[in-house]
Amino acid sequence: MNNSDTKIYFFFIAISFVFVIVTTDYLSLFDIIYVANQTDVISYIEIAKNAPSLPVQSDVIIQHVAQRFLLPYTVGFVSNFFNIDLFLVFKIFTFVFVFIYIFLIYLLIKKFNFNLKVSVLFFSILFLNPYIIRYHIFNPVQAHDMLFFCLGLIFAFTIIKKNFFINLFGTILSIYLRQTSIALLIGSSITLIINKKIKLLAVFLTLYFLSFFIIITIGQNISTNSFPVGNSYKIIFYDFSQIEKLIKFLLLAMMPFFPLVLVLFGKINDGIKISTLFILLFVCSMMIGQPILGGPDASANNVGRIANLSYPIMAVASFYIWNFEKFVKNKYLFYGFILGLFIWSLHPTYSILKIFAVFRFYNY
Repeated sequence: MNNSDTKIYFFFIAISFVFVIVTTDYLSLFDIIYVANQTDVISYIEIAKNAPSLPVQSDVIIQHVAQRFLLPYTVGFVSNFFNIDLFLVFKIFTFVFVFIYIFLIYLLIKKFNFNLKVSVLFFSILFLNPYIIRYHIFNPVQAHDMLFFCLGLIFAFTIIKKNFFINLFGTILSIYLRQTSIALLIGSSITLIINKKIKLLAVFLTLYFLSFFIIITIGQNISTNSFPVGNSYKIIFYDFSQIEKLIKFLLLAMMPFFPLVLVLFGKINDGIKISTLFILLFVCSMMIGQPILGGPDASANNVGRIANLSYPIMAVASFYIWNFEKFVKNKYLFYGFILGLFIWSLHPTYSILKIFAVFRFYNY
């Protein structure tokens, strides 16, 4: 993009940002927990409000959240040190990560040398996803997931460009945010093996599993609850006679990926490396499969939001595989698709506009 195009691009960012800010539903901390049913927030808040100490043998904090102590503890420490309202500090951290996410998208656009329209398309697909920016503004206590999305962009780009050190640093950091990091671990390890970086692999695995040991040990000290391992394969015990419920559950899992039907209009890029393609798609399949394996009884209405953790990687992979310059030249398709993304972002729970409420599969 030239200077004029860059100005237009940033103007579009501003419009998109204002749109999401104005149309997001803002709840109190109490309502986020008890009206929107975001009950994990209780555990995050409990960790944060105990800073600068960590909770000890709490029966309030659930174990999988206890292992994600790093960010809520940091938020609590900042809140305590500067005597700022805890919920406000979560909001500040969330917006910082949102701006980092926007900046990373711009860096990817520069690295991939997209023209203006493809840049707008790429940004819109990543920004207007209702489970990324809008959800985290709606529920800023989940700020760690916003950081995880940033790491997802970094992971995808560093796999493509074989930037091993940044990739490994991001993957190690991700285990402190979510257990979903294990998918990134596998993807990074395969990359190192393919590129014959065996010594680096040994260092990486040592540091990763040391971090894994740290989060498990601290998590067990924080919470008396056991890790819900059974939820990772609960679909095995699902009553498959309830086929309608299962179909709705699977549709909910796939809903966040709807805009990526765009690939049907793309042209395959030259120079794609099959190994890179395999790693990116394999990591995404693991991340999407994890909540699906939990089944309707364990993952329930969270299946789409959790599967969506793979979305930045999937989106970057799509633009790595396909070229969309012909698509954006058709002004009816391009502008219609961008408008559709704005409408698609209006999640019935997270936005003030409830036009999609009729499609809710589960009640909150």
